[in-house]
Amino acid sequence: MHLREMWKVSFGFDPFKPDFDLTLSKRQCAECHIIYFSPECFGDAEFYSKLSHEPFYYEENKWEFDVALQLITELRPSTLLEVGCGDGSFLEKVEGAVKHAEGVDINERAVQICQSKGLSASTAALGDLQRKFDMVLLFEVLEHMENPAEMIKSLLNILTPNGVLIMAVPNPDGYLKEVDLNLLDMPPHHNSSWPKDTFDYIASKFNLKEVGYEREPLRYVHYTCYLGSLISSHKEISRNTVKSRLLFKLQGLVVRFLAPLTYLTDRANIVGQTHLIAFRRE
Repeated sequence: MHLREMWKVSFGFDPFKPDFDLTLSKRQCAECHIIYFSPECFGDAEFYSKLSHEPFYYEENKWEFDVALQLITELRPSTLLEVGCGDGSFLEKVEGAVKHAEGVDINERAVQICQSKGLSASTAALGDLQRKFDMVLLFEVLEHMENPAEMIKSLLNILTPNGVLIMAVPNPDGYLKEVDLNLLDMPPHHNSSWPKDTFDYIASKFNLKEVGYEREPLRYVHYTCYLGSLISSHKEISRNTVKSRLLFKLQGLVVRFLAPLTYLTDRANIVGQTHLIAFRRE
């Protein structure tokens, strides 16, 4: 199925410009190891506004939220900024834990939801913010950015001396590398992937000290996605006969039926979706 059609079926709209070349290739930088798509295609505010209507898009509880909250407890920042705050699910969790917390997001609808909850949020650009912060957090943001290097420079500019930068992104060394096609892990949603080697490069380039690194345990919902991809891959190499199609269907039913049991053992050997890094500005 064509990518445009897949987006229409899955999300109800076509996010691509009429003249955009949908023949995408994945590449990796030899220096910083970041993985990126070519040609580039970045979602705008309207794109994210449409996606934000999907019930799953802004999760109230994420693994990285819990990890960040633990770091906040340990490091005790006075001021905090969340970049890409969405509907404020994380900002709600830090109320009372810091003296001042605020968020920014390009999605006006999400910012309005934050404000309706009494949270401090805006669509302001990083360069327009009037204060510096002891801690800056980005959850699932960098992979969307058009110029991540400039983004990181801007983040460091608003950090106080010895401030902490926390970034969580999808882990390309996790189960995602086994998934053949994930619309939300490619343009115009995700334009890059960030392996641990890229974070090590960032630390060296910007003189940052790593003060925390965690990988998300495999969630069951992601495990079923992983199994589905394996089943689809097997289907592609199966002979296209009635017997092979029936056998494939039976195998798929057995795999899904046993998934709750196989998950208990496989989760120890399969890396989850997200990893999180915390840097201190030296």
